[in-house]
Amino acid sequence: MALEGTIKDFGLGDIFQLIGIQRKTGTLLFDSGSEQVTVKFLDGSVVGAESHNNNLEDLLGSVLVRTGLIAQSQLEAALKIQKSTLQRLGHILVESEFISAEDLQEALRTQVTQIIYRLFRWRAGTYRFTPVDNMDYDRNFMPMGAETILMEGARMVDEWPILERKIRSEEMVFSKTAAAVGLDVPVESIVDAAIDMESVFAGDDDPDPSGAETDEIRFSREEQEILRMVDGAAAVREIVDRSAVGEFDTYRVLHELLTRNLIEEVQVEAGETRSVSARRRSGAIWTALGLALVALAIFSAAMLPANRFGPWETAGRDGALDRLRTSASRDRVQRVERALNLCFLDTGGLPSSLDVLVSNQYLDPRDIQDPWGRPYGYMLGEDRYTLIALDPEGQPDQGLTVVRPFSPGMRMILDGAAREP
Repeated sequence: MALEGTIKDFGLGDIFQLIGIQRKTGTLLFDSGSEQVTVKFLDGSVVGAESHNNNLEDLLGSVLVRTGLIAQSQLEAALKIQKSTLQRLGHILVESEFISAEDLQEALRTQVTQIIYRLFRWRAGTYRFTPVDNMDYDRNFMPMGAETILMEGARMVDEWPILERKIRSEEMVFSKTAAAVGLDVPVESIVDAAIDMESVFAGDDDPDPSGAETDEIRFSREEQEILRMVDGAAAVREIVDRSAVGEFDTYRVLHELLTRNLIEEVQVEAGETRSVSARRRSGAIWTALGLALVALAIFSAAMLPANRFGPWETAGRDGALDRLRTSASRDRVQRVERALNLCFLDTGGLPSSLDVLVSNQYLDPRDIQDPWGRPYGYMLGEDRYTLIALDPEGQPDQGLTVVRPFSPGMRMILDGAAREP
């Protein structure tokens, strides 16, 4: 019997969890009225997704051309072969040695996840899961666990409001600042203007093995490519369309570049006000949707054990529920860490309590509690901070507890700044 209903009645997270826990094989069709999306499952893992408004193969070719992995002429030649042989486009491109198998795997993963993560922004719609005995899917795609999808979706729900505080509209236009103009950026790691956050929190006193001081600004490949697209004329929507990393990660990189003062907003015409207002309304709706999703997940975890038809009846018996909650707790701890990093970047200081992160809208109140409803411990010392998470029995969980030492540079900044933002 097919599983079907509305997203309002049974949330996206619950649907994916149910299919994942029961290791179902079949197709899950979502219909918003204006768009249809099909997600394929094999033994509870996602093995494909496609939007019926956009053909996945076309999107794959477009991404490969935009990223420079193939030329437009190569794509056209592959499409001609596909038309006569009906083979998958990716298979043709690999067999023709236009791309490697690894390039194809990454491109497929990008396209499938982009389609699925858009579902987390749907406010209404219907779903229908149809079991099948055998699932046909592109074997170049590596199956993704439902839990992985849910954790990333939850992260996006949490971070969208933070990103939209600075990127208020998809019609905003940015230009490079004087600091970014003329930069030669063939380097590897994240944008690093004044402080390398990875080495700071790892306590690395001298990130440069040579011991030499450097003011070099370093970029990842994604950041390098997106910075190049910032030209004072292209709107955010255009950059998203041209980027190979998806809407969320494009916004994330633009937010990072803004934070580092490498790009700045270009003033737009007065007629742009309507777009900004519409985006703010959309952001408010998205924030509310995110909070509702989190609330629904917590409510479901609390209520489903009493439901003999729910997946948690079996999960509670063998400890699976505690394992799922522990996994969710690990995600929340990482969320708190990201908020602490943002707070430090914004203010040059760290909060004296996690409540400060909530009051300054870095976190939702539920983020500073574990899935059992217990508050996370937080201690700010002179040379480190500690986040303490508990296991299902209420004892400190060494695997989840985080201790982050400060480097000398960070201690110097903290000593000269107020503790609270």
